Amino acid sequence: MRLNSKRSFLVPAIAFVALLAAAPAGASAAITYPKVATPDYPAGTVTKTYKVPLTIKPGQNLNMLETLRQNSDMRPSEPGWILGFVPTLKLANGTTPPVDQIHLHHLVLYLGGTLVTAAGEEKTHWISPKGFGYRYNPSDLFILNHMIHNLTASPEKVIFEYTLYFLPDTAPAAADITRVRTAFVDVTPSTYPVFDVLRGSGVNGRYTYPQMSPASLMRRNVVPIQHDGSLVATAGHLHPGGLYTDLFLTRGDKTVKIFRSNAYYYGRALGNSWNVSMGATSPNWRVRVKAGDVLSIQVTYDSSKSSWYESMGISPVQITDVPAGGVDPFTTDGYAALDQTQVLTHGELKENRDYGGNKTSGYADARKLADGPTLAQVNVKNFLYQQGDLTMPGKKGRPPVIKQGHSLTFVNQDPTTEIYHTATPCKAPCDLSSGISYPLANGVTIDSGELGFPYTGAAVMQAAAGTASWSTPSTLKPGTYTYFCRVHPFMRGAFRVKAAKG
Repeated sequence: MRLNSKRSFLVPAIAFVALLAAAPAGASAAITYPKVATPDYPAGTVTKTYKVPLTIKPGQNLNMLETLRQNSDMRPSEPGWILGFVPTLKLANGTTPPVDQIHLHHLVLYLGGTLVTAAGEEKTHWISPKGFGYRYNPSDLFILNHMIHNLTASPEKVIFEYTLYFLPDTAPAAADITRVRTAFVDVTPSTYPVFDVLRGSGVNGRYTYPQMSPASLMRRNVVPIQHDGSLVATAGHLHPGGLYTDLFLTRGDKTVKIFRSNAYYYGRALGNSWNVSMGATSPNWRVRVKAGDVLSIQVTYDSSKSSWYESMGISPVQITDVPAGGVDPFTTDGYAALDQTQVLTHGELKENRDYGGNKTSGYADARKLADGPTLAQVNVKNFLYQQGDLTMPGKKGRPPVIKQGHSLTFVNQDPTTEIYHTATPCKAPCDLSSGISYPLANGVTIDSGELGFPYTGAAVMQAAAGTASWSTPSTLKPGTYTYFCRVHPFMRGAFRVKAAKG
């Protein structure tokens, strides 16, 4: 059941295109989608589903850690091999919430101190080719790092549910498994690995990061390879607006592209939603690597329609520490033999369908409203812009006024370590229904960042800007400016800049 109340229907915009360019609404039928691959697991593989109950606070957008305790019902109790990982998120009643109500920004699974798998709202299945897997012992430290957006105005009890394809050591096939680990190749590895794509940046409406970023950022996206081995699987992760990730391998002065992972969007909001599957490598993809080789990644976004704040570009790679076959991509014959066919790990997910951008009577057209009071500050509280909120009737809904050459300051007065808000310009009237694809950051290219402070119980990755306030530039021209909160895009507001008399 979808929530219809405007105050309980909070929708995210932050958010892992094929042939997108300028595809019209409803054009997904024209896209040729790769086949959905069927995993080939060895005899004796069992399916184990585990449930991790979580309580999410109102409007929560926090990065948290959960230790999956030994001898609990949240992890396997016997040694063996993890061959596949399928994540999902459920409500307490067992139903799957729509992405525009409860949003799985990311989850990362750590085993024995090293990363095993990562997934975002696109929920790519993490599958090892036949004969490969992650070693698991019940005594290993097993940690779930999750960032879940609660897009309702009340606490929510949810269940992170994950299915493992698990080969116990008692199965004869376990003796023939080659161990893999994950090389986490990120365009901007850091404590919060994100970057901004500004509308109009790049070339011909496309922006590639870090290729088009300042030179000082160019070498942050590299992962050196420590042992001779083989790359056996990968898939890209990006955010709405993303087109594809490109994975490269460098040896000495030679660099070759070894895989492109396209974002295959579904539905009418092509390129602007989480209704997407990422292209993954086929079971035949195998690359032989040497110690000293370097992996790197680039990600490309469509910058023609909107700015995309806090974007990502990641390509986790399954790699062995011993040679396990594969082609040498630095030879002509080897590169020609490299199978770069893309497959999907799932088709369209019903819960990821997007419903934004429809006509609604819930918002006023700020351009037609009378002036509000002259103010220097707008407080944000209870998921409302306290002056100029487009859902508020009467004088409180009128756009506050500032004189040209002055600034308007926004102050988050909700619990600033738990609820973050932004002031992100969108093109007027910014009055259609909320979803992942609407509103878009297609107004003046400024953004407050997520106003709030890091939560003390969270992990190192944080979305918070580290401040509760932000001021608009003093250079804005006269006019009416509409904006939204990209953490809770049902929140809409407006202010007005007026020329000084004389």
